[in-house]
Amino acid sequence: MIKSTILLLLISLLPTFVFGSQLAEIDSLYSVIKQSDNKKENVTTYIKIARLYQRIDVDSAMDNAKKAYKISKSNNFRNELAESSATIADIYVLKNDLSKAKENYEIALQIFSETEDTYLYTEILMIIGNIYLAKDEYVDALITYNKALKISKENNYKNIIPNLHNNLGVLYLSIEDYDDANTYFEQAHKLFMQNGDSYSATLALINISFINSMLGNNEGAIKGYLGVIDFFTEKENWLDIADAYNRISIIYYSEDNYDKSLDYLQKSLNTLNRLNLNFEGPSAVIKADIYANAANVYYELDKLEKSQGYAQQAIRLSLDNSFKKNVYENARVLATIYDKYNQADSSLFYHKLFVQYYDDFQKELDIKRITKIKMQNEFNDIIKVKEKAEIIYKANQERKELINIIIIGLVLSLGIIGILLYLNQKKKTAKSILQFKNSVLEKQQLENDIEYKNKELATNMMYLIEKNEFIKSVAEKLVDIKDDVKKSNQDFIYQTIKELNQNSSSKIWDEFEIRFKEVHSDFYEKLHIKHPDLTPNEIKICAFLKLNMSTKDICAITHQSEKSVNMARYRLRKKLNIDQDENLIQYLVQL
Repeated sequence: MIKSTILLLLISLLPTFVFGSQLAEIDSLYSVIKQSDNKKENVTTYIKIARLYQRIDVDSAMDNAKKAYKISKSNNFRNELAESSATIADIYVLKNDLSKAKENYEIALQIFSETEDTYLYTEILMIIGNIYLAKDEYVDALITYNKALKISKENNYKNIIPNLHNNLGVLYLSIEDYDDANTYFEQAHKLFMQNGDSYSATLALINISFINSMLGNNEGAIKGYLGVIDFFTEKENWLDIADAYNRISIIYYSEDNYDKSLDYLQKSLNTLNRLNLNFEGPSAVIKADIYANAANVYYELDKLEKSQGYAQQAIRLSLDNSFKKNVYENARVLATIYDKYNQADSSLFYHKLFVQYYDDFQKELDIKRITKIKMQNEFNDIIKVKEKAEIIYKANQERKELINIIIIGLVLSLGIIGILLYLNQKKKTAKSILQFKNSVLEKQQLENDIEYKNKELATNMMYLIEKNEFIKSVAEKLVDIKDDVKKSNQDFIYQTIKELNQNSSSKIWDEFEIRFKEVHSDFYEKLHIKHPDLTPNEIKICAFLKLNMSTKDICAITHQSEKSVNMARYRLRKKLNIDQDENLIQYLVQL
């Protein structure tokens, strides 16, 4: 039943005509072609003839559409080539050849893209989405519909937007997501009514009624179908009426109310007889459904001869159009009937046909289920992306509205702000001058503090040197008296002298380093970054020079000769890559 809903969706996009005067109009158009040398006008006329033939003779329709296509292609009539391709595609839809229909729609789509005819491009895009949907290619259908819907909303195509909502409803219906399907159908119905398109609004109601039947609301479904029938009766849309009656019949059949089911089945069959019997196309699936339902109803009412006849008609249509489910269901009915007739050969034939098509159908169904699970995952991913895009779009819209409000507020506030700025300008200027003076004073104070601390550090260092000299003199005196004391105390004195000589320098350095880091906290880090290969002794000399200490003072601290210190300074200069003309102490002070 879902399949017939999808095919109805395709049919509704094709033009409908009253058959009465069509042949006379066709003859008149052929006369126009004979009298005209204008190839472009002839193409347009051939397309008109093809569309008139669509409901009468699809082969003649195709011949005229192909003539239009051939002339357009040889003369590079781009718009006419697109229109003739679309007409050929329409006819392939009527012939139920959706693959070839899609190929020709895509030719038209490409041309409309090149000519920037956005409206026709969007219409064709929507029909291609319908084909994807009819072939159960849900993900491609969703992507195509969303693309078409985006373009339609951007350009406010009021005639296309409700159709896309309806088609999205069919898509969700196909994957049995009845809630979302119903939401889209209700939106479509509302938009169709706003556009004054009662026919399309009624098609949306058919889909809503179908959802009611699937959800077990048979009363609501029947009420909806009856309302649809009243509308279609006024329009003489016999195929839609026949389908609606059949749907009601199937509902009563599912409730085992065979008399009511037969009543609506007969109405469906009577209505079906009003159709042009030479026309098959997508209506074949609806006819096959009606005949299959008739076979079931008459079988339950024990009217085997009628059941047999309708089952055979359903099988013929189903075999011609590869409706495998209808084939095996009606083959089962016929096998049972022939078994009751004791016609073993016929019963066996249809039983084999049942087994063959049932197995084929189940294999396809299994593949379809696996594919559907995979596609459902992809489908859900696309839905999430779409929902995210909608959230972003809504957020952007809200942001735009907020920006507009802010702009209005800013415009109203500019006068007040200007006055406030003017009044505060002098105050700000005075404050800036005061801040600048304070910053200068703070900088000067900082420099003075550093200079003072450098002097204090140097003074402390000299004190440490004197202290070191005192320790050395004590050690020397101990050396002088070492031999005069008792031998038992000589080892103690010797060890004391050794410790004094060893620790005096290291303690001086430790104290110096603590005080130095307090004043120049980042000197060692900067020195290491610029010159990571310096030795510990070279780093010490750099610290001494940073304080502008003399060679003599450095000698006193390090217990090295002046020659050794001068050599160390020379090597340090080379290691720091400093020219002879550049002052080593100045370089370290600025670091």
